[in-house]
Amino acid sequence: MADHKYTELANKLRDDILSGAYTEGSRLPSENELAEQTGYSRQTVRQALGVLEREGIARRVQGSGTFVQRPPLRSTRTGNIAVVTTYISEYIFPSILDSMEAVLEKNSYTPMLFATRNRVDNERRILQLLQHKPIDGLIVEGTKTALPNPNIDLYQEIAELGIPIVLLSGFYPELKNSVYVVTDDRAGGRMACERLLRAGHKRIAGIFKSDDIQGHRRYAGYMEALQHAGLSVEDNHVLWYTTENRDSMLAAFAAQAVHGCTAAVCYNDETTLELISVMQKQGIRIPQQLELVSFDNSAFAQLSQVPFVSLTSPKEDLGRLAAEKMIDLLAGNEQTSLVLPWGLDETE
Repeated sequence: MADHKYTELANKLRDDILSGAYTEGSRLPSENELAEQTGYSRQTVRQALGVLEREGIARRVQGSGTFVQRPPLRSTRTGNIAVVTTYISEYIFPSILDSMEAVLEKNSYTPMLFATRNRVDNERRILQLLQHKPIDGLIVEGTKTALPNPNIDLYQEIAELGIPIVLLSGFYPELKNSVYVVTDDRAGGRMACERLLRAGHKRIAGIFKSDDIQGHRRYAGYMEALQHAGLSVEDNHVLWYTTENRDSMLAAFAAQAVHGCTAAVCYNDETTLELISVMQKQGIRIPQQLELVSFDNSAFAQLSQVPFVSLTSPKEDLGRLAAEKMIDLLAGNEQTSLVLPWGLDETE
């Protein structure tokens, strides 16, 4: 029980420091003050403050008290690499993580996996935790990368600890000189739309995700392909959704977006399957009445009873190259970012 109490108090004080309630250089309440505030014994309080000292975020000055300090740069190898993605066991992520893990383990590193579920509040909790975990590097798929991110300060603090960061699938412009491994989503959007144009379609709808930067880039490529073909981009035929409202938006507005169209470009295979379900309820046959091109060529596309074309994601390369970039950064080698192409089987 005593162990639980001092750990609980250490967690509370750490959260206060990370939230800015106590800034760098400020004095924490004394042992007597904390004991009076919490009802814990001075021994429990002393143990809690000792935890913060060992973590390097507080220092005790004899006769003056305990003060908040910036954690020291990490210099001792831990053998751990934190890997933060939006999901872990769903969709294409197992392939990405398997190839990443193979490279890390080959180089005697152990991946520590975390999932944000594409929520910035989850991302913040994970980043705060990682500031006090024994890690050598951070590989991260950003959360809602098309939106201003409230966690940039934590990424910067982690970088200041000497922990290299490799971004996966997207990146934050605020993190200057960051290293990332991404797919060429603008070219992918153009490729998907051109596939439909070559099939003779003139009215092509677009279904895109608005809170991740991949959706914006795929839309940009879709738009460029239409304009290059001398066709206009019509707002009525473009439907945007977010992580939280995809299914409800498709149910409410997909029929309106594809009305009068003979084809559509969809953000990914999960979205395509949901669109197919909505269209079937509307009596629209796919692909006879509405031909679809999607992204990722995942198991969803390969096993779908209703056929549709899906661009092939370089998912194994994404994981492998992100891990290789991290190993090189840890070795002190400068790295540049990579943009990987999408694939398309023209026989489909």
